[in-house]
Amino acid sequence: EAMRIDSSGRLLVGTSSARSVSSLNSSLQVEGTGGDSSTISVVRNVASAAPPRVVLGKSRGSSVGSSIVVQDDDSLGEISFSGADGTDANSVAATILCKVDGTPGSNDMPGRIQFATTADGASSPTERMRINSSGVVQIQQTGVNTLRVQNSTSSGANMLFQNSTTGTSVGNGLYFGI
Repeated sequence: EAMRIDSSGRLLVGTSSARSVSSLNSSLQVEGTGGDSSTISVVRNVASAAPPRVVLGKSRGSSVGSSIVVQDDDSLGEISFSGADGTDANSVAATILCKVDGTPGSNDMPGRIQFATTADGASSPTERMRINSSGVVQIQQTGVNTLRVQNSTSSGANMLFQNSTTGTSVGNGLYFGI
């Protein structure tokens, strides 16, 4: 048996019984013991710069095929990273979440992306960083070193805030460096 469709309509590859991961019993489950048997690949062969895609979409409609407009702060998609904790695989270590960040309109979808991690001893992820619809990066952390820039080479760590799109010298903006 290479794959199975169970009585709930779930497609199971590499396993004959469905299981919960991130507290979800997904419609497509791939399970294996090696890299090849537990990997999903998407390849696009084209003579251009066009990439392959994984697309997540949301509507506020209640039927298949609906296009009811989403609202400010609606979640549009999430990537969740879970690990087995000795009991099950429902413990979430981190998430990347996309939300509506304003009022959508015809061909207008303001969005933000949020990054969350679970602290040691905690049971759920906490938002640590977000990029909002205006392009502002917010880093949320208590204590010192809210933003840490580290360079592993001998040249040291540095940051350059530029007011120009050309050049990379200190004279083009504000430079912090070691």
